[in-house]
Amino acid sequence: IGFRQSGMIGLAGLDEIVSVDTEAQTVTVQAGARVSQVVDALAEYNLTLPNLASIAEQQMGGFVQVGAHGTGRCIAPVDHYVTQLKLVTPGRGTITLTEEDGELFHLAKVGLGCLGVVVEVTMKCIPAHKLVEHTFVLSYKEAKEQAVELLEKHKHMRYMWIPYTDTVVVVTNDPEDSFDSETDWKKDADATPKFSDDERFQPLRELLLELTKEQKEKEDAWSMDNNDSNAGEKQPITEESLQGMGFGELRDALLAFDPLDVEHVKRCNRAEAEFWKRSQGYQVRPSHELLQFDCGGQQWVLETCFPTGKQEKNNGNDMQFMQDLLEGIERENIPAPAPIEQRWSASSSSIMSPAHDGTLNGLHCWVGIIYYLPTEDESQRRSITNEFTGTYSDLMRSVGGPYGATSHWAKLEQPKSLWKLVDLKLHYQQKFPLSKFNSVRAWLDPKNLMANDLLNQVLGVPP
Repeated sequence: IGFRQSGMIGLAGLDEIVSVDTEAQTVTVQAGARVSQVVDALAEYNLTLPNLASIAEQQMGGFVQVGAHGTGRCIAPVDHYVTQLKLVTPGRGTITLTEEDGELFHLAKVGLGCLGVVVEVTMKCIPAHKLVEHTFVLSYKEAKEQAVELLEKHKHMRYMWIPYTDTVVVVTNDPEDSFDSETDWKKDADATPKFSDDERFQPLRELLLELTKEQKEKEDAWSMDNNDSNAGEKQPITEESLQGMGFGELRDALLAFDPLDVEHVKRCNRAEAEFWKRSQGYQVRPSHELLQFDCGGQQWVLETCFPTGKQEKNNGNDMQFMQDLLEGIERENIPAPAPIEQRWSASSSSIMSPAHDGTLNGLHCWVGIIYYLPTEDESQRRSITNEFTGTYSDLMRSVGGPYGATSHWAKLEQPKSLWKLVDLKLHYQQKFPLSKFNSVRAWLDPKNLMANDLLNQVLGVPP
């Protein structure tokens, strides 16, 4: 989140894997190393990272500094697993921080890039392993009723809610060696695929052909009314031309027809729901291949985190939040595409993490809303951006207020009005120890070189 008009520091050249300690199960890397590089390097030692976010091409410095996370009731965000940081600071030169540095270390783990330039990170590792992934579909009611059980039963679990339908896609992941003869997943009805790939993609392809036909009819009618001799020159989409398109490409192509029309988005969501119903099943792959996944094309995302009880007792905030959000979407007629992703994590020991609560057994829920930017049309992209950062994001923040929801640091955007900025500042003052954090900023960066306008507005200017 360190963007500023005057420039940025790029660490892509600092991408070495410094060392792997197999006995202590830690890895030390330069901060510009990509997560995918680190995972590949660890594979040679039969190790992997303890938690992974969906995107593999993040650099390790940013990966920990913004508090990236995966999903799992007992799995903390990635910053929690940092054991050592090396920072180059404007005020104190190069410093190395560990657990022995106490509060300073726990403030710096999610330092947002404004305490200094993180140049080296040491993280805990775990043994490499394969996961059994199960994808299946529930109704809204079933998802609410089974959430606690599913979270307790599975190491990793996430929900993907599809607005304006009664469909929740559930994805669970468990170590392959955790299954025995009584829990053998191969005996499950979903173990054998019921649909071929062509049959799975059929709802999306059929809708795209239908929309293409409708658009051509409209264009032909307009051309006849306006004596346009260029009518019919566009190459039509055919069954053959659809064969090479993947799921993300098909969704973008569908939404691109009219991404801000509610009825159109509902049609797209219904087709996506049917796709997932035909995609239920299992797969077994190395953990990093399943926990990191394709998020689709260009998009706007707003993700918030809020407490939902303890690991041993979920207080139900997670399901009530989703009910409030989905009701708000329908009430305000928001053209919300799929999915609304819901994940969970344990508490983080990093003081500036949204999942920090001063304990190690807290349970936190992360919910992300999305708008896609399916074309390069600048006018359409501006309209989508304005709708997302306005009505949809306003709803998300309004729903999240009573739950103490806090934005994922990497998804924090400039408030669009003074009163929204005031609300944001008040919330952050209540959520985080900003006076302590800003004192550390002043000590490590006395001229405030590492911040930008957004951070100064939200956190305040160091004393």
